[in-house]
Amino acid sequence: MTILDLQDELAQEVGLILKDIVTTDASGEKVQGVTVHKQQLPVILSNEADADDLFPYALVEVYYGSTEHDETPWTVSTEIQVAVCDKDVSNQGHQHVAVMCQRIINRFCEEPLLAQKYRAQPEIEWAVQSEDSYPYFFGFVRIKFSVPKIGRRIPDYD
Repeated sequence: MTILDLQDELAQEVGLILKDIVTTDASGEKVQGVTVHKQQLPVILSNEADADDLFPYALVEVYYGSTEHDETPWTVSTEIQVAVCDKDVSNQGHQHVAVMCQRIINRFCEEPLLAQKYRAQPEIEWAVQSEDSYPYFFGFVRIKFSVPKIGRRIPDYD
């Protein structure tokens, strides 16, 4: 198992968790679900492409790991960022973000096991933006996972 395996499984799970979310895209059209990206958003290479086309999205990042000794698993820190573009003048896009965060939190509080290999630790952090960035709304959920690691090789001295 690698860190990338965890990221792949988490990205797939986030897509399933958020598949029923209904928001709007930058043009105001209703959209169901989100596009899930891993580690970074796609680079926009074309003059015709627009960053608004990325919304709504979830970004699954794996950014830190540690272990105490040979017998303990890795503790891997992940962050799931969510974002919507909501141009409705009622300025309630933060509600979509809060619901998205809550669904992710509920999933890992109710069932901490991911892909029968990775275990979400009970300390979960979340936040929604505190500054006005209308029509863009952002939030995140941070979860640490226990990830199995390969044991040390015992040399054969025969």
